[in-house]
Amino acid sequence: MYIMNTNLPLMLGIVGDGGTGKTTLVRGVVRILGINGVTPICLDDYHRYNRVERLARGLTDSNPDANDLGLMAEHLLALRAGGTIQKPVYDHRKGVLRPSELVAATGLVIAYGMFTLTPPDLADLFDLTVYLEPDDDLRHSWRFQRDTQERGYAAEQVLALRPANDDAALRYISGQRRYAGLVVRFHVPEGQDPHDVDLPQMVDLLLRHAPATAPLEPFLSFIERGDLPHAQIDRGIVDEDGRASDRIRIDAALDEQSYGALLDVLWPASAGLPELPLTQIGVLGAEPSLSRSRSLALVQVIVASLLARAPR
Repeated sequence: MYIMNTNLPLMLGIVGDGGTGKTTLVRGVVRILGINGVTPICLDDYHRYNRVERLARGLTDSNPDANDLGLMAEHLLALRAGGTIQKPVYDHRKGVLRPSELVAATGLVIAYGMFTLTPPDLADLFDLTVYLEPDDDLRHSWRFQRDTQERGYAAEQVLALRPANDDAALRYISGQRRYAGLVVRFHVPEGQDPHDVDLPQMVDLLLRHAPATAPLEPFLSFIERGDLPHAQIDRGIVDEDGRASDRIRIDAALDEQSYGALLDVLWPASAGLPELPLTQIGVLGAEPSLSRSRSLALVQVIVASLLARAPR
């Protein structure tokens, strides 16, 4: 169980286009920190219209005009203050609006969606912000699989909507990256089919120089020593958003010994943290019995570690 020592919650903000892995990241963080005391809130429920109405208006779900961002911001402010909200509910499988539900802030609120940092000053509400940016081929594959298997779209509908979704993502979503404390980029290893979504990917992390990310310094120093063949770090770069960052790369071929060593530094037994649910993290799907990725698991543990060590 994740228990805070304050009446006000910690807040994690995750942002990314549809199909970038927001729900998968949240699932792992919740499994690490415990479902009790953690409130996940999907900000993509704040749609103004149902699916039929959006299509009739020529809007994609990744267009700000299709979402009630004013209500979303109002609700995030209420949760930051430890309050309760009457959250909209959108049935993503059937594409219809459902009755709202009462949501109360707990020790940790995880808010995730396409517009989490819109407008940019919402970033100030969060203790940690994460932007997800997989390769385009991966993003397309992940979204295709999600929309056809979980959201009731026909394959031809997904393909027909792809150009409009890509345009909206470039215009409205990608600009939020510059405000995030951590940028996560999954890549397809050379020679791998991007449509084979069950295979592990390599991951690049841009860790922006900010107080929220300072607790990772022992982890960064450990990689910097160069003892691990599948983990590298570039210190003190200036990324494409003009922000000072450290860039970490975790190879898809990360071996078990190196994986264990990285976990030990990130989540030391001496820190009094809850035991890591090793069989339930890095899962490429909703069920722990499915394929797992060590690089994904490390991202989930990095985020959980930063939250567990966040200054209060």
